[in-house]
Amino acid sequence: MTCWETMIMKKLSMMGALLTLGLLAGCGGGGGGGSEVTAPTAKTTTEVMAGVSGSTLALDRGSAAAGADANADGVRDDVATWIGSQGYTSAMSAAATQLARAYQGAITVSTSDADALRTARTAASDAVECVMQSAASIDAGYKAVADVRRVTLNTDARASAYLAYAAAVNDTVVRAPEGTGCTSSN
Repeated sequence: MTCWETMIMKKLSMMGALLTLGLLAGCGGGGGGGSEVTAPTAKTTTEVMAGVSGSTLALDRGSAAAGADANADGVRDDVATWIGSQGYTSAMSAAATQLARAYQGAITVSTSDADALRTARTAASDAVECVMQSAASIDAGYKAVADVRRVTLNTDARASAYLAYAAAVNDTVVRAPEGTGCTSSN
């Protein structure tokens, strides 16, 4: 995992904890009312993913890690469609596409090929930096990185492939992104 990804995960964990604490504090005290308390219901994958984009997504749920990429641009077709539906600026859309391409590369890389792993890790590091530099704010950047990751790694096979990649690059060093990290091939 890159430094940015680690920071993002820590920030998201902290935000989740603060949200939970806020919800608990808002529910305390007051008594009365006699209303029946019901346990929260588990959300379906569609409901969770709808929270990412604000609408129901039609993502590829196939068992293959790679998925369909008809135009061979390195981004799954359903992920490209999702990025296009987000209302991002052109720079942010290009950055999100670069990040989706990096995640797609990470889940399809051979974990026994050190050079390919280094290339995938550098691409991911550059792409995260590009998103962060292209976003309107640091919070918008964190959200975009997390959303692209959720959408790209939307099945067990893809999440497992990403975890294998992350384990393979753990404790490795990658150069800091050059400039904004954005590539001209977005």
